Amino acid sequence: QIDLANELDLPMIIHTRDAMADTIDILTAHPLKNGVIHCYSGSRESCKQLIKMGFYIGFTGVITFKNARRAIESMKVVPLDKLLIETDCPYMAPVPHRGERNNPAYALFAAEKIAQIKNISTETVIKTTYDNANSFFGIHE
Repeated sequence: QIDLANELDLPMIIHTRDAMADTIDILTAHPLKNGVIHCYSGSRESCKQLIKMGFYIGFTGVITFKNARRAIESMKVVPLDKLLIETDCPYMAPVPHRGERNNPAYALFAAEKIAQIKNISTETVIKTTYDNANSFFGIHE
């Protein structure tokens, strides 16, 4: 799949869970031109490795949870130009909608949390992640 994505110049969305070391090993052996680690749940150190490899890192409403220390610590090392916000709809609705069916409108809560943590405006997070998504998917306005 990596070879095909590279050959066709298409982005790849990677969801890895409890297999970060294997994922990094595979991506090291088979470099990908354009990818995002969707619904990031790895460590801060793995996040740094993936950023060095050129990956975007996507975060969901999980970063608004009280027990989200690991996700927040990882998100802190992601430069704005490599950050994406995701809903992972219908799952992982952010606080104050935790436990409900998620929807794309709730991405605002993740943007607000990221802005708070990075000490920047919510508008900056929204604009930057919008631009990042367009770049990732090759959308040119």
